[in-house]
Amino acid sequence: MSLLEYLYYAGDDRFGALGVSSSAEHYLPRRLGPLPVLGEAEQIYRLVRCIQAGEPVPPALKRLISPGATLGGARPKALLEIDTEQWVIKFSDGDHADSPLIEHATMTLARSASIRTATSMAVRLTDGHAIAVKRFDRSGGQRRHCLSAAVALRAAAEPFGYPELAQLLRRKGVAHGERYVQDMQEFFRRMVFNILMDNTDDHEKNHALIVSADQQYELSAAYDVLPTGQALGFQQMRIGEQGADSTLENALSMSNLFALQPDEAVAEVRRVARVVSGWTGHFRACGVSSADIEHYAEQIDRPFLREQRDEYG
Repeated sequence: MSLLEYLYYAGDDRFGALGVSSSAEHYLPRRLGPLPVLGEAEQIYRLVRCIQAGEPVPPALKRLISPGATLGGARPKALLEIDTEQWVIKFSDGDHADSPLIEHATMTLARSASIRTATSMAVRLTDGHAIAVKRFDRSGGQRRHCLSAAVALRAAAEPFGYPELAQLLRRKGVAHGERYVQDMQEFFRRMVFNILMDNTDDHEKNHALIVSADQQYELSAAYDVLPTGQALGFQQMRIGEQGADSTLENALSMSNLFALQPDEAVAEVRRVARVVSGWTGHFRACGVSSADIEHYAEQIDRPFLREQRDEYG
């Protein structure tokens, strides 16, 4: 198929605002039918397991797992309609831990550090949980134009890095009320949070920008925020002068590129560190099992991260 055919068959529920019509006179996109509702989450999960096992899916149920309509990523997911709004529901992919519940707990923890995360809810299944995340690229039934950081930085001929995206916000961010300054400083907090929570899957497709009608960029809500549990010691994008090394010293080394004075940057690090210090209690309050907390503590509370956190927290 051609590129336009791929876009057409993906339907109008794809990420972002682009639409493809089969008519030059009228807007006739491909219609995928009504979206599943929250009460069908368990059924969708069973269909996902069927596909993973190579088993056939009954034709009458294929509407529940239409492809091409989600935000990408590694884990199985589908679109839902909840109270007339579109949500993405993500399932576990055979992980040893209840990763959807871990993601929900991490996203809500980040909000305590003044990080805007996409609205999420944990969905109980017979086997663990799924996580439902409200789409930030839809508003009032309208599509919003969005770019991943990968697309935005590549278009600007910039390498993939936190400082580089912050500077792109400085140049092309929303000027009204100096919103771009708030976005730059929040992006710094997100970077620090990812370091301290061992979220080393923070690559350029896990950050996005919303594009206004006058082509100004706004930092989208954060998504796909959770500890990876790999203890890599480096992030997926550049942090500072020491490249992608997962250290607060590295994060602070280029804090001026996030519209922060040195003392302001240290204050932001302290704010995030204090929140992360209470991660076990927050996870427990979200219903995360003791076994899963113990597993992730091996990475989040290992000396490499804990000593950095304690220094500022």
